Amino acid sequence: MSRRRDYLTFFANRRSRGEFIFAHDGGGRLRWILPAILVAALGGLGFWWFSRPGPAPDTTVIGVTTVPTILRPVSTSTTAIPGTEVLCPQTGEEIHWSTFKATGARTGCIDAPLVTTPKILWAAKVGVQGWLNNPVVVDDTVYVAGAGTVQFESDAADGVYALDVQTGNLRWFFRASLDVNGVAANEDIVVATGDEGLVWGIDTGEGIALWTANLGVAVFSNPLILDGLAIVGDASGTVSAFDLETGQRQWRAGVSGPVRGGAAFDGETLYVAGEALEVAALDLQGRVIWRQTITGRTGEGDQMRVFAAPVLVGELVVISLVREEVFGEPGLVALDRDTGAVRWWATDAAGIKSEWGSVRSSPAVVGNLLVYGEGYSDKLVALDTGSGQTRWAAAVGPLCYPHWSSPAVVSGQVILPRFDGGLYAVDLAAQELAWSIYLGQEALDGAFPPDYDSGFCEWQPRVGASLLASPAVADNGIILVGSLEGYLYAVGDAAW
Repeated sequence: MSRRRDYLTFFANRRSRGEFIFAHDGGGRLRWILPAILVAALGGLGFWWFSRPGPAPDTTVIGVTTVPTILRPVSTSTTAIPGTEVLCPQTGEEIHWSTFKATGARTGCIDAPLVTTPKILWAAKVGVQGWLNNPVVVDDTVYVAGAGTVQFESDAADGVYALDVQTGNLRWFFRASLDVNGVAANEDIVVATGDEGLVWGIDTGEGIALWTANLGVAVFSNPLILDGLAIVGDASGTVSAFDLETGQRQWRAGVSGPVRGGAAFDGETLYVAGEALEVAALDLQGRVIWRQTITGRTGEGDQMRVFAAPVLVGELVVISLVREEVFGEPGLVALDRDTGAVRWWATDAAGIKSEWGSVRSSPAVVGNLLVYGEGYSDKLVALDTGSGQTRWAAAVGPLCYPHWSSPAVVSGQVILPRFDGGLYAVDLAAQELAWSIYLGQEALDGAFPPDYDSGFCEWQPRVGASLLASPAVADNGIILVGSLEGYLYAVGDAAW
């Protein structure tokens, strides 16, 4: 089988509504109480008057425009749901974005300085940034893999890049023979996976290979570093654990279908999903605890697939589903973490939309919500973690049929790259768009194209490049995300 048959296209067939297309497969008291209340109120009013802030500074950024009025979001609810403001899942340790979705549980939520007026701080040419080219950050360095000048072909830009978070200056480049996909890192080593069937352990200081493992089949998942092991999945459906120091394979386990998104980890158990709908729970010795094959709801079709990494929330493993058509309910299912039994199927309790498309991304977790970008729409959708019922949605840009990027939640904002080339932030408490900036053409320096309107996207953006990769967020609040044009962008605040 040629290597092209192992891959999926980033673009759906315009002639079909199918969304997974494979190109490569009492009175006394009252007298005292009332005056006391009046005195307190007058005191509070005086404090407000003398301590109120002065006029806000001018933070206009040249080249950055707002979304046209036609694209302003309309939420299905105006009441903030308690527990959703800024509460990331508690892990008992500090969270840094050193792996896809920040944590082993793939929750994608972090507390960091907030962007309110977005500005491109720098853009670095790092090769095509596809769905798996998700950056990670360790201290002051961002690591990202590139798919070269031409995706799916061998060229001199294929490899792993290490860049200064503040400036975008290149620190080192690790050359590969074909596209490199996911990366994960700690202070000493970067683990990367590649189309040529290799897994590399790369020294973070020098950018040289400490070890290389040849799996003999394409490896296109986000790796996971834990307990001295590097966990990767490959196109054969094999999950492998490599010793982080030597690269020696310690164990392997299998699931049905290629492992595309990567594994999730709750501190004790690994969870992995194969493309052919089999989900497995493994211990750290690779022993299977349970297996579950997901069967679709009545009328949902028999061509479902799983691309994304599982997300762990509470006692659940949340799985995203790619489906060949649109259906009446969202494409998410939650399994019991202990048994693998289905706990809920997502339902549109809020009545957000009638046609729900594929979910290629992994939702983020914040408070009692799962949030993700929905395909066949212009929406960021929020679901209740306990029931899988939709709560609300906010419009983010024009309608695009495909959507690939997983969101990041930063201190109460959902950061979402979209297929149209825009990067959007939704305020969770207000449930509406907070800001946007365009990253689809580096030459526009953040400004949306002149003809950007509600019909700008659909199956392809009218001009410019899409954003398929998922963002990372540095501890200082800088948002990092790549584009199909081949740039890695650092977005910060104009007032920083």
